[in-house]
Amino acid sequence: LVMMVPVPATVQQRLESIGWECTTPVDRADAEAQLASADACVGKLDPILLAAAPRLRWLQATSAALDKFWFPELRASSITVTNLRGIYSDFIADHVMGFILSFARGLHHYNRFQAAGRWEPSAPVHYLAGATLLIIGFGGIGTEVAKRAQVFGLKVVAVDPQPRGTPESTIPLFPPARLAEVLPHADFIVLTAPHTSETEFMINERTLACMKPTAFLINVGRGMVVRLESLVTALRSGTIAGAALDVFEHEPLPPDHPLWKMENVIITPHCAHQSAALEARRNDLMVENARRFLHGEPLLNVVDKQRGYVV
Repeated sequence: LVMMVPVPATVQQRLESIGWECTTPVDRADAEAQLASADACVGKLDPILLAAAPRLRWLQATSAALDKFWFPELRASSITVTNLRGIYSDFIADHVMGFILSFARGLHHYNRFQAAGRWEPSAPVHYLAGATLLIIGFGGIGTEVAKRAQVFGLKVVAVDPQPRGTPESTIPLFPPARLAEVLPHADFIVLTAPHTSETEFMINERTLACMKPTAFLINVGRGMVVRLESLVTALRSGTIAGAALDVFEHEPLPPDHPLWKMENVIITPHCAHQSAALEARRNDLMVENARRFLHGEPLLNVVDKQRGYVV
């Protein structure tokens, strides 16, 4: 097992205890040499490294999002790719609810008032019970958002290309082709979709124009799903009421970007996934997949290499 990224010694010990021989390359030349006899790899490859790994059967990515992971040779290969989907779904869902509650109770305004020393109980508030939440990308994160939102009385609908959930699920699920039909009914729109050729700039001038002027857009998925220039225009013109963004078309967001100074915008620096429990979950998933591989059991989080995400 070639580790293209450093892992704690305790994790390497766990891998070795279940039967793996683990190596960590010291440089690129060493990586090519070690990949020549590798059955599996943790990390990211490029075409040259892939060509140096004729025996490779399994590649464990070190993230859930894989928008910068792919190249034609990898997609065409027989290598099974797995990712880290699911290990931070609940953390990100909590972040989303923080955004929703901030907008609902006017906390984004009161934070600014506090910084200015202003006693001004005038921020607009929104009653959540009965409001409609649209989740675009109903995977692990979207499912966790839905669980939390329903507790607050929000009506949840979702857009996703894959049917999910159980037959008794009460959440209506629409295909992406019906997005423009669903958007006008949403009070909160949450983006948890991956970045693919189908989702790139899905939120643009046309789709923003479909939203209510009282709607709030929240993006914790991938930055390239939202065209920021169109969003800035929509926020300035009142096409939508506000936006909360954890991911951006360009990161880090430039300090002179107009979004920073907009009073109806909440910005966090791509940190929605953070938690003290994250590293342990990441390591546990990697070790469990390594165990499954050795025993010929189905791996967790197998990615559809053509679509670029777990189906």
